[in-house]
Amino acid sequence: MSLWGRLRQLFHGRADTAPEEAVDPRETLDRAYARQLQLQQKMRQGVADVVTSRKRIELQARQLERSAVKLEGQARQALQQGHEDLVREALSRRALALSELEDLKEHNALLAAGEAQLLEAARRVDFQVQQFRTRKEAVKSVYTAAQARTRAGESLAGVDRDDSELLLALQRAENKIIDTQARAEALEGLLASGTLEDVSVARGPVYRELAAGNSQDDVSDELARLKESTADERPASQ
Repeated sequence: MSLWGRLRQLFHGRADTAPEEAVDPRETLDRAYARQLQLQQKMRQGVADVVTSRKRIELQARQLERSAVKLEGQARQALQQGHEDLVREALSRRALALSELEDLKEHNALLAAGEAQLLEAARRVDFQVQQFRTRKEAVKSVYTAAQARTRAGESLAGVDRDDSELLLALQRAENKIIDTQARAEALEGLLASGTLEDVSVARGPVYRELAAGNSQDDVSDELARLKESTADERPASQ
């Protein structure tokens, strides 16, 4: 299964086991990326193990080659000395070393082929991990930005709801101020035109003096009326 196939399967599995609103895609992406890193580490470890085994076989092969050369030299020396039994023994050991050397070469060829395949697979995994990391960070950034926009929109909606009454009260206050200013200007216009009497002027010293004069005239008039009435009543009493 491909990397993206496993990712889709992972998302699908999460969707089946948890409510959609409870799933944070960033956490899912991080878990998927962690699994890819584990796979990448296993691939690299596998390549390292194969390389180590192949190097060990190559070392053993060189040792067997040196041993075969040495045994051949011993066989020649024994042959010169006329020790045929030693010659046979050296040649037998040399043949065994050469047989083991052939086996090691076959194993080395198989390991080399496996190493090449593992290296190619490891390169693909490295590329997939790099590609996944790039896309993962891009998706997380987009999701984080979308969340921020959503929270901002919710906050603005809340502010609109909370401020609706405040704005209405402010509008009423502004209207009242306008009405008050209009009444004040209208009264000032009426006073300026003389339509209304200025209370401060009407109640001043001149007004009080005039009022006092009028009051004295009224008293004099009443006194004369009473005297006249009294004069009329006296002959009748006599």
